[in-house]
Amino acid sequence: MLSVLIPSFRQVQGNHGKHFTVFQIEVYSSGKCHKIERRYRAFHSLHKQLKHILNAPEFPPKKVRNLNPKVLEQRRKGLESYIQELLKRKPVPKQLLNFLSLPGISPASSVNSFTAEESREIIHQPVVMYNPHLYVEDDRTSTLPNIVSKGLLMAFYSSDEGD
Repeated sequence: MLSVLIPSFRQVQGNHGKHFTVFQIEVYSSGKCHKIERRYRAFHSLHKQLKHILNAPEFPPKKVRNLNPKVLEQRRKGLESYIQELLKRKPVPKQLLNFLSLPGISPASSVNSFTAEESREIIHQPVVMYNPHLYVEDDRTSTLPNIVSKGLLMAFYSSDEGD
């Protein structure tokens, strides 16, 4: 699961004495937090790339009359909403993965796929099955016992009153 937050922004002084704003981005993937900073122009560049290949969500306006904290906070919220809308796409656009510069995720892979290193470590062996119909008799086509449902039914309906 991949989630992205843009909790804050800050002013940075450039080489020529001009100030600009960077947005601090927190990317949560596989239980780890990866932090990066991006300028508005990097977000806008991402949007220009994506609008040619998919129906991109609404993007916060580029022209802002003043850069007071309230205006920048609105821009921050807009950028966060934009990124979160892109994350809902399946597969997640590789341009977004590049933009977030996630360590260990190749740009061509989707969020739900594993890297080669991760796939060697993960050995999936199904142990328990879930039947959404607890009160219906077990599905005879299944090869695995439904121990969760049986355990719940025993816990709620077994008669221990005689003991």
